[in-house]
Amino acid sequence: MVQVGETTGDVNIAIGAEQALYQVDAFPFGQPSLTVEQARAQPARLLQARYSVADFTGRLAELEQLAAWRDDTSAASILLLHGPGGQGKTRLASHFARLSRERGWQVLQARHASEPSPSPAGRPGPAADGPREGGPRAGVLLVVDYAERWPTAELLTMMTDATLQEQQARVLLLARPAGVWWQTLVYRLDRLDLPAAALPLGSLADGPNTDPETLFTAARDRFAAALDLPGGQNVAPPRALRDGSGFRQALSVHMAALAAVDAHRSTAPALLDTPERVSAYLLTRERDHWQTLHANGGVRTTAETLAHAVYTAALTGAVSYDHGRDALTASGTCTPDQAGQVLTDHAVSYPTGAADAVLEPLHPDRLAEDFLALTTPGHTVDSYSADPWAATAPQRLLAAAASSAGPGAAAEPPVWTRTAINALIAAAARWPHLAASQLAPLLTAHPRLMLHAGGGALSALADIEHLPVEVLEAVDAQLPEGQHTDLAPGAAAVAARLAPHRLAAASNLGEYLRILHTLEARQWYAGLRSQALESGHQVVTIWRGLAHSNPVYEPDLARSLSNLGLHLAAVGRWEDALATEREATGIRRRLAQADPATHELELVQSLINLGRHLAETGHPLEALDTTEQAVEHYERLAQADPAAHEAGLATVLHNLGVQLAAVGRHEEALTITQRAVDIRRRLVQASPATHEPDLAASLSSLGAHLAAAEQPAEALRAEQQAVEIYERLAQDNPVAYEIDLASSLNILGILLAAAGRHSEALAAAQRAVGIRRRLARTNPAAHEPDLAASLHNLGPHLAAAGQLGQALIVTEEVVGIRRRLARTNPAAYEPNLARSLATFARVRVEGGQDLPAALEAVQESAEIFRRLTQALPLAFDDRLRVVLDIQADILDQLGRTEEATRIRPPRL
Repeated sequence: MVQVGETTGDVNIAIGAEQALYQVDAFPFGQPSLTVEQARAQPARLLQARYSVADFTGRLAELEQLAAWRDDTSAASILLLHGPGGQGKTRLASHFARLSRERGWQVLQARHASEPSPSPAGRPGPAADGPREGGPRAGVLLVVDYAERWPTAELLTMMTDATLQEQQARVLLLARPAGVWWQTLVYRLDRLDLPAAALPLGSLADGPNTDPETLFTAARDRFAAALDLPGGQNVAPPRALRDGSGFRQALSVHMAALAAVDAHRSTAPALLDTPERVSAYLLTRERDHWQTLHANGGVRTTAETLAHAVYTAALTGAVSYDHGRDALTASGTCTPDQAGQVLTDHAVSYPTGAADAVLEPLHPDRLAEDFLALTTPGHTVDSYSADPWAATAPQRLLAAAASSAGPGAAAEPPVWTRTAINALIAAAARWPHLAASQLAPLLTAHPRLMLHAGGGALSALADIEHLPVEVLEAVDAQLPEGQHTDLAPGAAAVAARLAPHRLAAASNLGEYLRILHTLEARQWYAGLRSQALESGHQVVTIWRGLAHSNPVYEPDLARSLSNLGLHLAAVGRWEDALATEREATGIRRRLAQADPATHELELVQSLINLGRHLAETGHPLEALDTTEQAVEHYERLAQADPAAHEAGLATVLHNLGVQLAAVGRHEEALTITQRAVDIRRRLVQASPATHEPDLAASLSSLGAHLAAAEQPAEALRAEQQAVEIYERLAQDNPVAYEIDLASSLNILGILLAAAGRHSEALAAAQRAVGIRRRLARTNPAAHEPDLAASLHNLGPHLAAAGQLGQALIVTEEVVGIRRRLARTNPAAYEPNLARSLATFARVRVEGGQDLPAALEAVQESAEIFRRLTQALPLAFDDRLRVVLDIQADILDQLGRTEEATRIRPPRL
């Protein structure tokens, strides 16, 4: 647990003795200035946000939205500010940060551990960072640039750390895309109880102070002053800018204004009719500077070699001295013995301001990307000559990464790998020749490089319309199957981009369906449940048509129906899931009767799923019968081939134990579940990563069954083991395991309370409620029943802790949820409503609150349990006796002793 408040220097975040994941610094509010001589030597430096030469104007609507997000009453929240490069994200964020500081907020920035630390000399002190002297700190605003380039797990860790101990914390993420990587991140943030939203930054609006011509005029005057050009106000905007073509981003307009003013100062003719020609002009001025430095003895390195160093820096970003030396050598900029001098000379024009860093790239990023593009042969801008050296420089720079990305390779790729690939992708998105001459050959030859680039880079790659789909095919073939924290969002984006091309080229329906199934699976693993459901529907529709005309396709239809049932259950459509799985089971039962060797295993899978759906929809006896059938099949299969079928047998035994307990057969449930635990313990010894989640599930059920068998110590021990495993699993993959963790915490809370450990019981129950409340906000249909279960357990824990007011609120909330659910499906939800009505009454009795309302609730509970007991006496007779006891106690307190005596059940 880490607090990042009151910070003026670096905070290095590490877990144990592991390497730091990220660093937190004071936000750089210091506003350095350039001399006229520096500005004239390198005009492009005037574009950097840290100099704030051009006044910030416009974006009033966005600033209002940012302020509303910051000043909301929530304790912590995340906001993504996203838009294409050059849209003005950094300037807007800096302006908002300054306004926030004036409102008393402490403003910080987070940097990934791979980024160099700022030097002490360049780091703002407390006065520049903290709230105004004498005023209270309103909260902490943490700004994170290039958020899409962080590994997902590390970004989540940083945001969780930043919000854990702050009374009010805001994390502002800056990124270019907001596609699948962001959708998946929002899903995971929600599971961490961190509300998240996105604010797109659009192109310039034709409003006051934001139209291109007005922005040009304001920037022109400031640049003219910085370059000491009194007549600069007479420079007219390019005709193309007045027409609006190509100049719809703030940075493009500012670059045009700077180039026009500088060209006017030097009286050199310049054609500035497109953003590309503007970049070419400014980059030519950079090259002039390198030549002048070398000619005057300011540096020993030639302009040509400096250009290669600047190109390399645009790919690597700032790195440590040793890595910088290696990068220059790898790219072919110079020999190893020359690298030290080149690094020194490069820093004359591009100082890093970092403690141990070299190769500061060109800023802003848009200019660095344009330098990559214009230096690389293949562009059509006639005012800038390409350099043949650059045609193969990226391949040389990434050669070591390519070899480390090969199958079975153990070596770590160079530290600049992720940055270089992201830089190439960002530049190629605007420059088609880079996609054709750099990305395409590089990734066709070494597609596994994208495994180092991250999910955000994969998503951005999939968005490049002019990238040949063959490249994405090569990359897709290297992506891991199944769930992958960092890559799953990008893998889904790649699959979505490829799907239309693959489907159009499919030579037969079988291939067509495999394509849709791949898309469905990728969407599922990325947490895109609704999209996966839509893809699953398409697959079922096609297989249904094929099977209707030819029964040979019935196995495929059944398989797709079973998958669709899982998707429907995941979004809370339980009845639809049940109907779908019934159809799948019917098909497979027919097939298995005709050919058991081929179809029996698939029938068992459907029986398992069907049993779960039946239990969820309030058909406990049918669920039990169905699962018992699955056990019979699996017993026979496992006896013939234990290695192949023991894991499946353990799964169906686990389900059977749950369903036996649901109908009151607790001793049998305990015996069956113990058997599942024994099998799974043995399997974990051979393969922990594969079988630990299943072991945790069975241990959790075992704890509940042991408690019902009045073995409290053993029950508590089993449940604590389950929670310990789930804690570890959920830390790495909350999407997959937090639901199960909440279930185990529920049971643990009950067992802790029975052991008299009430404060621990309350803490466990509150954690379970927190997880489930978060899930229910995004998908009420899927998670409200579980939320109600956790709230039901929380009420008595609060009452035991003396928090009767809160207990009353919670028990009332859970009755409201369960009453609504019971109206839609009485068979599934009436038993739980009856339990919650009884708890509602008991808490009111303990608090001496509204006994008539308590009596009304417990009478309704007793009426429901009487009906249920007639159908399932083993499951509900004991519960009815407890409810009647509560009812009799309330009647006694109301002075209705005769009625109390009449209904109180005899003591056993």
